[in-house]
Amino acid sequence: MRVILLKKQTGKEFIKEMVKTYGSIIELEKRLKRTNNMIYYVDLEAWKYHLNHLDEIINRSKTIITDKLKINETDLELLIMIKTEQPESIRELARLINKDISTVQPKVKKLAENGLIELKQGNKNRLVPYLNYDEITVSI
Repeated sequence: MRVILLKKQTGKEFIKEMVKTYGSIIELEKRLKRTNNMIYYVDLEAWKYHLNHLDEIINRSKTIITDKLKINETDLELLIMIKTEQPESIRELARLINKDISTVQPKVKKLAENGLIELKQGNKNRLVPYLNYDEITVSI
């Protein structure tokens, strides 16, 4: 199964993400010189370009190829609720879809393990499910 995750963002948002990932453009240049890693090269060139194109919309994609992922109706419902309602906890997500927390929690963890969502630390040690993509395409 192939899953393509698409996120739309501006050049400004891209640069903010690069700062969060690498710290600074200078740090990324140092990493590139040390390792000659192609990903660093691509990120650096994109970063330089978007410094002068802050409002340009970028379609960023990530592809996951796996045999482990099985998406059912409840998983789709969870993804939609996470994206549209932005719940503050897994418990709130369970309440939103009228399911027991013991049913929802393992499904949310499975979605996170497969890279479809992120779990961020919230208030009072709560895990907050977060969907950072605008489109998900599944190919079988």
